[in-house]
Amino acid sequence: MIKTDVEIINRISTAAILDACRAVTLGYAVLVQGKLNEDKPPPPRRGAMKWKSERQRRFVMANWNNGRGKLRIPYVRGSGNGLRGSQTLNRSYRVDLDGDTAVLMSAASYAPYVVGDQQAEIHQGRWMTARDAATEVHQSGDLQTIADQAFAQFQP
Repeated sequence: MIKTDVEIINRISTAAILDACRAVTLGYAVLVQGKLNEDKPPPPRRGAMKWKSERQRRFVMANWNNGRGKLRIPYVRGSGNGLRGSQTLNRSYRVDLDGDTAVLMSAASYAPYVVGDQQAEIHQGRWMTARDAATEVHQSGDLQTIADQAFAQFQP
């Protein structure tokens, strides 16, 4: 969790403060979304795929069967999940405000394994995780700028 201090001098309503906090939260999430949209690394180098286990390797090879099996290699994306969005990662992000919390979601069913907390080894160091993007936005000073703009209305 990232926290920013805001000094408020005037007497203001709680509703106005909450509205400003929501604006900061939403702006922060949109900046993180933009950072993730910009990130599109090159394909992994040949031989970068590592099997998690011998069992996984056997499953893939048994189902691939030189193109006659159930698996298609290279993988062909589906058409979206419950969010009815794109399976192309860079176009699949959506930001929703749920009360005081901004939620960044992806319609791509494989997003947790590319930019999420369950990032696969093949993507580590190539794709920025959502957590890394949030940290980068915070460290760049953009979050403080958003907070300053949102709370500027309360300056004496």
